[in-house]
Amino acid sequence: MDGTVPVGPLQGWLDEVQVRGVKLGLANIQAALEKVGNPQARYPSILVGGTNGKGSTVAFASELLQAAGHRAGSTVSPHLVDYRERFRINGAIATDEALDRLVTNTRPGIDCPDGVPGITYFEIGVLLALRYFEAERVDAAVVEVGLGGEFDASRGCEPAVAVLVSVGRDHQHILGSDLASIARTKARIAPPGGVLVTAVDDSRCLEVIETEARAVDCRLWVAGRDFHSETTESGFSYRGPSLSVMDARLGPDGAHQATNAACALAAVEALDQVCSVTAPGPEAASTALERTRIAGRLETVEGLSGPRFLLDGAHNPEAAGCLAAELKRRPRPRRRVLLLASMREKLQDPMLAALLPHVDQVWCTRGLTSERFVMPQALADAVRCRPDSPAIVTTADHAGDAIARLREAMGAETEVVVAGSLYLVGDVRRELGLPPA
Repeated sequence: MDGTVPVGPLQGWLDEVQVRGVKLGLANIQAALEKVGNPQARYPSILVGGTNGKGSTVAFASELLQAAGHRAGSTVSPHLVDYRERFRINGAIATDEALDRLVTNTRPGIDCPDGVPGITYFEIGVLLALRYFEAERVDAAVVEVGLGGEFDASRGCEPAVAVLVSVGRDHQHILGSDLASIARTKARIAPPGGVLVTAVDDSRCLEVIETEARAVDCRLWVAGRDFHSETTESGFSYRGPSLSVMDARLGPDGAHQATNAACALAAVEALDQVCSVTAPGPEAASTALERTRIAGRLETVEGLSGPRFLLDGAHNPEAAGCLAAELKRRPRPRRRVLLLASMREKLQDPMLAALLPHVDQVWCTRGLTSERFVMPQALADAVRCRPDSPAIVTTADHAGDAIARLREAMGAETEVVVAGSLYLVGDVRRELGLPPA
């Protein structure tokens, strides 16, 4: 025995394809799904896209389907702590044994001379999720778009209903430099003959979205026109084509979650119309909205030694703005520290402009699970160059180093806001000893 830990079928496959990076296009996923019998044809799907709010909308929609008595599958990316988080049935993540069994039955037909030898890490995740949902006999699935929409492998689910929650500035090196271009590629998840739900209200973007939906004979449901929501002191209320919810409580924190909840409600209503997958009644819907939880989005971690942690995956200007609004709304603690990391392709300046006024110190670091992070010293230099930089800006070599030092140096009167990357949030959750989300 050499002391090495054996690698299971799933991890072995993922390790081999990591080097292939990102490959936009539908050819691989369509060929792979054909090889395994097109499992996506055996249940209807809701496909959720947008710059921000996708994961929360998936969580709300999954809970709503369960509340109506359906067996719901859901898949999101990236995962935070454990790859199994990408595969859920009624909110419960898959077991290692189930996924290894699935890989053993799937890989031979894909990694062969007449298979799909160039399949990527993300495409494998979509393929396995859609097969897993078939094996688990789901009544419906909710699938999150990975990047953009038009050329994203998630479209392999062939949705009956799609959601475009938001359009903002992210992945501009791939999706385009202006919002209209970004909206165009995201709107092309519109299902032919189905329904596209959107909360986008920018007139330029909405015009593009309408054009793309019309091109594939897809009905467009627009927030404020076809469905309505509001939040008051009494709670969250929604009025759609056939479902109304009054004064509900939302499980996740943040004012922006009202938009995500409204989109999820509209999507489930639309699935009822298109595929006769019944929507929940008002009382069951209210319970589902309150029961919804999503890790890494305004997630508070207390009860550990040292400071309180607030984990939020704000990784682009719009998400940072939502986090800043929440920080402004909350009572400011005695000391608030921003633990920050960012991928090289992200827009750091707008994120810093939003967040720096609400913190007393900045600790710059990098995550442990990607090579794409800006180095901590370079990120710290960018912070120090700003006129709104706090007096204390320091670096930690990586997330593990940062968490150890913060827990040793800071007491319970300190709040550490972890932001800038969902990968960082996942690394921090792991360092804090939190279970899979």
